[in-house]
Amino acid sequence: MKKIMKYFILFLILIAMSFGSYLLIFNQGLLGGLMIAAVFLLICMVLFIMSVYGILTQRLEFMSLRSTGEYTVLMIFAVSLSIVVGLITFANSYVEYTVKDNNLAYEEKARLFASTVFQVPSQKELSKTEKNGVTYFYSQESEQHVEKIDELLQEKEDLFDSYFAIENDEGLTIEFHENYKSLEANSGMEGIAGYYSTYNRTIHLVPEDIMWEVILLHEYTHYQSHLFSEENHLSINRIPVWFEEGLADFLAEDSSYWYELENVKVIDFHNLDSAMEFERAASRNFNPYAQSYLAIQSLVGDHGTEFIPEMLESKTTNEFYENLQELTGMEIEEFQNTFLRGLEKEQQARNAKFERASVAIESKRYAEAEETLNELMESYDIYDADEAHWVRTDLYLEQGFYGKAIVSLEKKIKNDNEEFKIDDLLLAEIQLLVNPQKSLVHAKEAQVLNDSQGDYYDPAELELLIEAYQKVNDSNPVGGYKMLMDQELVWNPLVVEELNNRLKKQYAGEF
Repeated sequence: MKKIMKYFILFLILIAMSFGSYLLIFNQGLLGGLMIAAVFLLICMVLFIMSVYGILTQRLEFMSLRSTGEYTVLMIFAVSLSIVVGLITFANSYVEYTVKDNNLAYEEKARLFASTVFQVPSQKELSKTEKNGVTYFYSQESEQHVEKIDELLQEKEDLFDSYFAIENDEGLTIEFHENYKSLEANSGMEGIAGYYSTYNRTIHLVPEDIMWEVILLHEYTHYQSHLFSEENHLSINRIPVWFEEGLADFLAEDSSYWYELENVKVIDFHNLDSAMEFERAASRNFNPYAQSYLAIQSLVGDHGTEFIPEMLESKTTNEFYENLQELTGMEIEEFQNTFLRGLEKEQQARNAKFERASVAIESKRYAEAEETLNELMESYDIYDADEAHWVRTDLYLEQGFYGKAIVSLEKKIKNDNEEFKIDDLLLAEIQLLVNPQKSLVHAKEAQVLNDSQGDYYDPAELELLIEAYQKVNDSNPVGGYKMLMDQELVWNPLVVEELNNRLKKQYAGEF
């Protein structure tokens, strides 16, 4: 009975010291936590040595412990406490090193560490819901974004299935952050717009980001790739990071449109194989994501997309490069020196067409310019098509074809990519020349989108714009038009010129 009491007391002491070490270490920074841990581990070492001495000599009497069994229990106590202190120290050091914030309370540290291992939110007071196999953590303010995230994932389900063919892709968690400061603090990374944690299969993002679709699909690609590796019993580190990141940008529908290809710097692909090498390579003069994406874009342009699942099936990094060489017919060094050439030619051809359209417009060869712009809208990616549409709109306005410009614009708004929709809705200022009521309707739609996407435009300016449109459509059109003109709320110079001419005629002496 006495032995049981001794063991029970030791167990209570173990619990108390474990909890005490948690409170003491988690309330310290990195250095302070290590120093306190060192004290606890020193105590554990002394107890361990005493237990060994007692077992060997049977002459040590400590806490009324006398038998070999009791000394063994003391040894287990010392080892257990040292393991607990070690784990607590590791957790505190991990959070301190990652977050680099000395002002975190112990509860925040515990939550942040737990969120890297388990599917629990890294932020406090978040609500939880599940939709189509995905768990969402969100604040009351961001709940509205769950629907659009779910819709996009459902829409892209067949696309991702064609590349990864995951049998069961449930188990994903998506956590919403209110701002980038929260995102950076929880990840320990600066300048990020989102990230995926392989430890607990969680995507972190700011749902109001204007580029939320690109960010979500990029991180979702990492999730799918992670599942692919697990289902096929492959190492997640077998695929070079440049291929993984390039594929993520490709499936997120990045575009070479954003790059001046002749100025893109390229380095040895092998220096982008690991995550650490990839991060170290980034600098002011070199963007590893650009090289990675453009390499995938080049491969897809030459070989289609069928090769991607085959490359993902590579069992080692060496096998990956062997498969790549078989695909391209060249060693990686030669591919590195040549992969941009085809993309550069395509970009030069596109730029030449825009220049040809511009020259034709200046020479008033409008039919020729429109034909070239229509070709650009049909033959190139969404960004080229968007730019060509804007130029074509100006082409119609310059000729006075306001109805034609409006029909084209309304059609684009109806079928629009959300990335362009706010801009296109505001371009509906053209309706001031035909149907001012429509300008007001589209401005209000743009305001709603702007609010939901993180204030891409200044909310105060949109309020002024809507106020002016309301006056134009109510009993004070002159005041509304003056507000539009005086505060420069109409942006297209061709619309400004035509509207000004009409106002001078309609309201003589007012403008």
